[in-house]
Amino acid sequence: MDGRPRHDHRRAWVARGALAALLGLGLWMHLEALRTIDARLAGVRSALRAGEERQEVLRDEIVDLHRGLGDVAAGLAALEEGLGAVRREATIARVLAERLERTEGELGMIGEAVEAQAGSLQVLAEAQASFGPDVLASELAARDARLAQQVESLEEIVGRAEAKAEESSRLVEELDETVRSPRDLSQMWRDLVGPVVQLAGETSVGSGVLLSSRFDEARGAWATPVLTAWHVVRDIQGPAGRRDAPVPVTIYAEDGGLRAAEARLLCNDADIDIALLELLTPGEIENGARIPRREELAAVRIFDEIYAVGCPLGNAPIPTRGEIATSHQAVDTARYWMINAPTYIGNSGGGIFHSETHELLGIFSRIYTHGTVRPTIVPHMGLVTPLDVVYDWLAREGYAVVEPADGTEPVHLAAAGG
Repeated sequence: MDGRPRHDHRRAWVARGALAALLGLGLWMHLEALRTIDARLAGVRSALRAGEERQEVLRDEIVDLHRGLGDVAAGLAALEEGLGAVRREATIARVLAERLERTEGELGMIGEAVEAQAGSLQVLAEAQASFGPDVLASELAARDARLAQQVESLEEIVGRAEAKAEESSRLVEELDETVRSPRDLSQMWRDLVGPVVQLAGETSVGSGVLLSSRFDEARGAWATPVLTAWHVVRDIQGPAGRRDAPVPVTIYAEDGGLRAAEARLLCNDADIDIALLELLTPGEIENGARIPRREELAAVRIFDEIYAVGCPLGNAPIPTRGEIATSHQAVDTARYWMINAPTYIGNSGGGIFHSETHELLGIFSRIYTHGTVRPTIVPHMGLVTPLDVVYDWLAREGYAVVEPADGTEPVHLAAAGG
């Protein structure tokens, strides 16, 4: 019992020693770690101080670079200004060189002219030396005569020019008066709308154009030719093809009155879509269209203004205004004009009239359509059979377009030799 406590005391002492050793070792290791950390912190502080110094150096270098760039920019601006001055001087030098070259050329021409003049003077001097007093007087008299003749010719030219100027002035005054004066709407109706009639069948409607009536003594009635499109007559006469079937015609009066008549077919040409009908009436039919001479038709050009007058959709004659779009529109083998005046179904066979002279220029034939399943009508693309083509056809059919020699009477249609 007495020995056991001593043994436990020794063990406790050993344990305390070991614990102290362990604590000392741990303390030493912590101290070493702290010294390492402190050394690293010192390195970091040194690196930071070095970085700050390096940043300061970099700032100084950047400032120096900015100053250097400013100097370079200033140098470039000065260089550009110098180059501009050089370019201007080069341009001035080139212009001066061109002017100098032209001046040299002009001086050369002047020199040649001076030499030629000197030669002419020499020739003149020699000629004068060879002339005697009589020869010189004769030559001067001949020159005076030629000069007088030239003066007379110039006076004649001046006289003609003055007369032309007076005529032009008069025409300008007449034109101004025409422009200032209001249009005679009644006359326009008689010239443009009155000649147009409606041709109507049971399922078809179209238009026609009356020409001047003439009394036929043999038949004791007034005969009035009517020009129209052949397909209008064909559709009215029907598929049976009775060419002797009468064609119903409605004639319109300026006061709104209507007059019914029947026309018979004289001749037709499907290739140019034209037909000639005739009305026989006990009284004269007024307002026949005026037809132009061939030279007037030949003068028609694109952009000439026209009126298209027809009976669209069975209405009374309606005028629409437009221009000649082209005078050479080929369809199959026929030549047509194209107009841009609005037209529609029923205008076929109607008239195309000159907007100023009111003369008939052609017969409306057809309208362009777009599409095949459900075709759309293009009302500003109409085809017209021109009257010069109609004249050629009438001549082949035995009819003549009679033109008066003195131009005092209107052009009219008559049987060949009539």
